[in-house]
Amino acid sequence: MKKTLEQENNILLNSFLKHTLLKGFKNGIENFNRLELYVNTKCNLNCKYCYLANYGEDLYPKEIQDSRIILKNLEIVLNWLIENKYHPDIDFFGGEPFSQEISFKALNLILNKFRKVKNKPRKIVIPTNYTFLISLEKIKRIEELIIYSRKVGIPITLSASIDGKYCDKGNRPFKVKGKNTERDSDYYDKVFRFVKKYDFGFHPMIYSNLIENWRDNFLWFQKNFKRFKIPFYSLYLLEVRNVEWAEREIKDYAEFISFLIEWTFINPCKRDKNLFLNFIRGSGYNTLRSSFTTIGRGLGCSLQSTLFVRLGDLAIGPCHRTFYPHLITSRFIVKDNKIRGIKSENPELFITAMTFNTKNTPICENCLLKYLCSGGCLGSQFETTGDLFSPIPTVCQLEHAKIYAMIKTYKKLNLYNKIYSILNENKKDSLDLFNEIMS
Repeated sequence: MKKTLEQENNILLNSFLKHTLLKGFKNGIENFNRLELYVNTKCNLNCKYCYLANYGEDLYPKEIQDSRIILKNLEIVLNWLIENKYHPDIDFFGGEPFSQEISFKALNLILNKFRKVKNKPRKIVIPTNYTFLISLEKIKRIEELIIYSRKVGIPITLSASIDGKYCDKGNRPFKVKGKNTERDSDYYDKVFRFVKKYDFGFHPMIYSNLIENWRDNFLWFQKNFKRFKIPFYSLYLLEVRNVEWAEREIKDYAEFISFLIEWTFINPCKRDKNLFLNFIRGSGYNTLRSSFTTIGRGLGCSLQSTLFVRLGDLAIGPCHRTFYPHLITSRFIVKDNKIRGIKSENPELFITAMTFNTKNTPICENCLLKYLCSGGCLGSQFETTGDLFSPIPTVCQLEHAKIYAMIKTYKKLNLYNKIYSILNENKKDSLDLFNEIMS
């Protein structure tokens, strides 16, 4: 009997999943081994650059943010994982997890479900703004969770989503100001102590607004790293790839990149070229590493290594920033509180997003620096251009300025040849062409 289009689409999507993410969930394939549990959009901050603050109602409608249903759906997903012997790394995502009770219930549910299971996820990663440190009760509960997770064998890692003394107040204000909402020196001391105690890290966002503060902000981080004996490289810097970047701000960012390279080479690396090379290959604060290292994906972010599940309705989307109604790619089929399969809704988009390479878009394919560029954000591109795969011109300018600043600074410090030697042939060709044009 001839299959309908819907049946063919279901076969296509499920076959693709079987040979990529679900295979990785079972066998631990590194590039297909993450599951993001998208809890909700609730947060106690109102960050200027946050897509959840600006587009949350479209990405995760309020009517599907019922905590009871979310917890029920979470249990259904966990049962599906265990039944199929899937054990992906878990990203626990959505708003500020520890500003709401549901997260404590959900995390305990995950740990208790997997407690006696042989094949467990390796870790649970939770981005948090660390405002839980304002409450002694929450500190106690979170520490108990961290300790319990290590006993279970699925350690919880908290990624410190703070932008630092010189940027938090201007870019990440509280929604409601009240008692103990001032992030003063005592508060920041608590943050660094907590990160040091549990060996966590920081992931500040570098935004166009207040970019002129980032030199002082970086030095403030390093001063506190030294105070609390935290490694200097414990920063995962990620520029916000939104449309707002203006010419002056792009110039300030390029100057910051030059400063970042020079400070690191002279101070922690003590002008040792090999030490600096190892730093670039390793941490590189992320923002220095991305242009000069190679990954096995077409996108630099986690989109192509992660299954993104919105727990409110068990929808699957390309990533947490692209859960707009018409971009939903599939949904779990649930019957009698059990997952019976995955229904395809937009297999073309799912497969395109998973296999897409930023270097091949009509705008990027002829770009001189396409092999050095870390690429744009698909969600931000959709919000700005109406097309997931059309780069934002100001973000392109930002990337060009960043790469130019890196090349110029490496040459100034006599590091260029050392960096060049570790690159793949495509990156070398890009640099050769760039140098020829600039000479």
